[in-house]
Amino acid sequence: MGRNHLIIGDPHAHPGFDNKRFTALGNYIIATKPEVIICIGDFADMAALSSYDKGKRSFEGRRIKKDIEASLDAMEKLHAPIWKYNKKASKSRRYNPLKIMCIGNHEDRLNRASNDIPELQGTIGIEDLKYEDYGWQCYPFKTTAIVDGICYSHYFTSGVRGASISGENIGRKMVATNHCSSVQGHSHVYNHYEHTRPDGEKLFGLSCGCFTHPDMVEGWNLNTHHLWWRGIILLEGCGHWPGYYQGIHALTQAKLMDDYL
Repeated sequence: MGRNHLIIGDPHAHPGFDNKRFTALGNYIIATKPEVIICIGDFADMAALSSYDKGKRSFEGRRIKKDIEASLDAMEKLHAPIWKYNKKASKSRRYNPLKIMCIGNHEDRLNRASNDIPELQGTIGIEDLKYEDYGWQCYPFKTTAIVDGICYSHYFTSGVRGASISGENIGRKMVATNHCSSVQGHSHVYNHYEHTRPDGEKLFGLSCGCFTHPDMVEGWNLNTHHLWWRGIILLEGCGHWPGYYQGIHALTQAKLMDDYL
């Protein structure tokens, strides 16, 4: 019958915004128990390492320590319902999904900082976010995780310059570029495209939106945040057919908060 994949778009845990949405998400996970959970990246925002508005007044007060604490708090809230359930469940009924974390460009800021400032080497890194400690299998930035024949990455690239796939029809571009079923985040928009090959094989491309706080509006997204789709996506029965699903369910963040918080 295949496995259910829960896709979490870019969450951007940020010290300036609360993490209540992660409690709702954890409650949803326990209610539905997907076999696979995939976070498409940028779980942590890492605003203190932004190069967009560094040196501006809006940058004042940012600290790497606060960014990491916000991410760890979000991770705790996400897992708390799972831990609570497993504590009460018998050993045979405990819930232990496969968890995939595709590292995003915001988390990669930690790597870039230590590369740009050699004195920081060994003092900060993605390991500070403790993803693996929470049981996530991490895939480095710009690499691809293949699960039940579906390719997942924070974003895929096209052209000799390696620019991220973007535009009005991201899903179609992913299928045309990758020649396989593909899911990416990064753009924060929702876009879904279906394609059937001459041999009847089904392919799809999915830009999965985001899971940011609804009030998250800063300089870098000031003119684009109204385009974002906030929510989660459940692909049902993945792998029953190679690289495809049996059902798809998109749940907005607002609905998730109403039903599971």
